[in-house]
Order: sequence, then structure tokens, then C-alpha cells
Amino acid sequence: MTSAIEKDPRAEAAIRVWQELKGARTEHEQDWMELGQLLRPSRGGFTAADPGAHRREKILNSAGIIAAQNFSAGLHGTLTNSANRWFALTTPDERLRDFQPMREWLDTASRRLLLSFAPANSPFYSAAAQLFGDVSVFGNAAQYDEQPPGETGFLDVTLSMAECCYDIDAYGRVTEVIRKFRLTPTAAAQRYGYDPLPEKLRELADKGSRDRVTFYHHVGRNHAWRRGRLGPTGKRWFSIHAAEEGGTVLRHGGYDDMPFFAPRWDVETGQVYARGPGWTALPAARKLELMTAANLRAGQRAADPTLLAPSKEDWPLSGRVRPGAMIYGGVDMAGRQLVRALDTTARTGLSLEMQQQAVEEMRDAHHWSLMNLAGRTGMTATEVIERQEEKLRLMAPHLGRIQEEYLAPKIARRFALLWKAGQMPAPPPEAAGSPLTVEYTSAAAMAARSAEGAATVRLLSDLGPLAQVKPDVLDRLSEDDIVEVLAEARGAPARLLRSRDEAGQMRAARAEQQQAAAMLEAAQAGGGIARDIAAAQPEGAA
Repeated sequence: MTSAIEKDPRAEAAIRVWQELKGARTEHEQDWMELGQLLRPSRGGFTAADPGAHRREKILNSAGIIAAQNFSAGLHGTLTNSANRWFALTTPDERLRDFQPMREWLDTASRRLLLSFAPANSPFYSAAAQLFGDVSVFGNAAQYDEQPPGETGFLDVTLSMAECCYDIDAYGRVTEVIRKFRLTPTAAAQRYGYDPLPEKLRELADKGSRDRVTFYHHVGRNHAWRRGRLGPTGKRWFSIHAAEEGGTVLRHGGYDDMPFFAPRWDVETGQVYARGPGWTALPAARKLELMTAANLRAGQRAADPTLLAPSKEDWPLSGRVRPGAMIYGGVDMAGRQLVRALDTTARTGLSLEMQQQAVEEMRDAHHWSLMNLAGRTGMTATEVIERQEEKLRLMAPHLGRIQEEYLAPKIARRFALLWKAGQMPAPPPEAAGSPLTVEYTSAAAMAARSAEGAATVRLLSDLGPLAQVKPDVLDRLSEDDIVEVLAEARGAPARLLRSRDEAGQMRAARAEQQQAAAMLEAAQAGGGIARDIAAAQPEGAA
């Protein structure tokens, strides 16, 4: 049995990196703690020893939580809607893109990629929903993926920002991530094996201890990387798993692609962490909580007011009044009421109006009017498309960053894992050396394409009567372009269409057949005319 090496410098370096990065974001964590309390109570633990812990304060008004949830659901539906084909592979080479074998390969590869994100193969969509929830409130999120050994599926896990710290390079890109998490000794032995654990953890695992101990996972650029090398040196990203107990390295390896993803919403130049819509809504959330508490107190005073009495002797029930009870001495001999309610009349209407203003501020911070179309009646399809386009236009800078820092590397890494596993078909030889890009097909983009298809159908319908009078007008139309526009608008698979070259060859062959048939018909007609002329001549004529 190989004994674990305690006080390993690599483990101590990982722990030191965590402490340095954690200490550098104290100001952010103070905001995150308050944001978690007011807008996302399921997240917390930013200042606790256990990152999985969260604050237990009771929230009085859920309007901010609902606005944040609605916004995150809108992001999920806009960017990664499982009901739609939300991305597709393509190539910037237009001629290669129109090459039919390449079109079919891009279609097949895109479908296999999408299938790898399906619930049967990966918890991606549920993890993405959690990630967008963190982005909508904190402006930052963290996710990790891997392919567990011996399994065919993929593991996607969204991590709490309380257990992840990251750093950027000179270009502002997240290139270093360290995670601090807790496991039971038994779970650690299952993940890392029994032998790499320090002696104390092995003893706890043997006893079946349920106490959670701390571990670290540190990933960053491997500056010692050499192409083609075996082992950790041949990986672009180093990976170190360490146990806090004894400062022990449990696993040292690497990745060809960064397994951590850190999407951010709005990042200032030179800053590591971003601010999200929740930060914009934070002042309104504070006001709303205070005003809700004040209105509840005012309502309680109105429903159960404080009573004023002349003397203690007038209260036979020790100063308490129960429904149906009789108070002796509550009126004088003239019938005047001596026990009265304390007048705390306040302008609760104004307070409620201010409270509604705070709600609207939070909704505006989360783009409520753009995200929420449910319940709106009388909107035409064109108006819905325009609203979707307006939503994308206003959020384009932020959505672009999420695509850059989350979706693009996520899809690229998934493609690489599928390629290594032999799950991707080989591309056509003509595609050798050509780059691949990802085309995002949002709901608004699909609606716009559908509108293009409808416009094409209307144009053909309008030209029909004119073509009957003047057929030459159809010469302005390209039948191949019409077919491709309609197929794209309906989302038809590329394999349904023949290539333009193949269609051209079929047209040429059909034209030759028609020409040959016409010549044969003309020849037959000419022979018949000759026979008729010969039969019409008188007998004996020269």
C-alpha cells in the first residue's frame, strides 16, 4: 500500500491560493450575503465554515425572489430551451457549408451534441437552471462537468459561489478556479480510493464516521504543458485534489479542456467578479423588506389595537380583552365609553404605494416587462417577435458574455469528449483543416426565420395570378433559394435536401430526356407527313 504524503507543497499551495482568493473578495461576499437573504435564500454560506450552509432569516416579501426566478427562467428559455434546437454547428466557409455532405455531417454532429445534453445522458438542463439563478442574483456562477470513469453519460454540477473562487489572466479571462468542499471520509474513499487518503481519514472511513472533512480542487493553466507528452505535463490544464487534513495530495492530473465554467453578467475592466441584475435590485429589495415590516405592524395595530383605560381596576381580565368578554367599568353612568383604542391612524395607503414602487424597481432591474409575456392577450405574432427581438437587443451584451464564458466552451468541451469517445462521425475529407463554429438559435431567431418562410409563401401566393398573365415574372425567382429558405424556416433536417449540384444534374438529365422525346416525336411526325404526301400523289406521277 502506498502511504499518503502529508504536508505536500502542492496541497499547501492549493490551500494558500484558496485563502488568498477568498480574502480578496470580502467586499463582494458582504453583498452576496445580503442578496442571498433577500433574493435567493437557497444560496448562502459565504462567511460560514461550511459553504453549504445558508442564512435562516425569514423573508417578509417574496416579490424580489419571484422577479429573480422569472428572470432566470427567461434566460434559460432564451439560451438553452430544451424544447428547441438551441444551437447548431456550422463553418465560416460558405462554399463548404453549402457542400451537401458537409451539410449532412453538420446536421448529424449537431444532433448528437444536443442528445448528449438530454436528461437521459446528463443533468445539464437542471444544472443550467441553477446557474442562471445564480447569475440573475449574484452576477456570477460556477459549474463543473466531467465524464465519470466507466459511465457513458456526463455529469454537470452547478456549484455555489460560496465554495468556489477564481482568478483572471491579463486579458480578463477566468483561467484559475479553486473549489473548497466537504465530504464524509467514506465518500472521499469512494471518490479518490482508500490508499491516497491520510491516515486519520482512513481511520475515520473504517469507523464509518459521518463527520465532514474539507477538500480542495485546484485547476489552472499548465505552464509546463508540452504537446504530445504523457501524464500531467501533456495536459493544458493542471488539476490537484488535496485534503486539508495533513495537507495531502489525493490526485494530480490534468485536463485538455477547462472543466470549470464561470459565466459573469456585467464585469468592469480589471475586475474578477461581476455584478448582476440582483445587485441593481438590491436597494429596492432593502426598502421593500423594511416597508413590508412597517405595513405589517400597522395592519396588526389596526386589527388588534392597544386599548386605553382609566385605571387598572377597570380590567378584571388582567389587562386582556377576549372576544365575548364583559368589561365592568368600561362606560360611566352617562354611558360614555371609557375604554378606547389607541389612535395610531397612519397613511398606510401612501406606504403601500411606495411599497409597490419598490416592487416595480426590482421588476425593472430583472427586465420583468420583457421576460413576462404570460397572460397578455391581443398580441399578434409580429408583436411577439418584436418583443423577443427587443429583449435580445437590450440584453445582447450580457447574453454574449454568457455565450462566450459558458455555452461556447461548454459545447466545445462536450464535442471533444464525444470525439475522444468515438461518438462523433468522421467529417467529409473536404472539411480537413476547416474550423467549426457554434450558431445559437434562440427562440427569437427561430421566430424570425419562421416569419421569413411565411413572407416567402405570401410572395409566391401574390405572384400566382400575375404569373398566369405574364409567366416571365417567375424568371426573377430562384427555386433553389426558395426551397432552402422554406426548409430553414421550418427547421427541416439538412439531409432532406439534395445538393444543388445533384439537383442540377437531375435537371440536366430530365432536360435531355425531354429533348430526346421531343426529337423522337418530331421524327415520328415527320415520317407520318412523308407517308401522307406519298399517298396523296396520283398513280404514275414522276
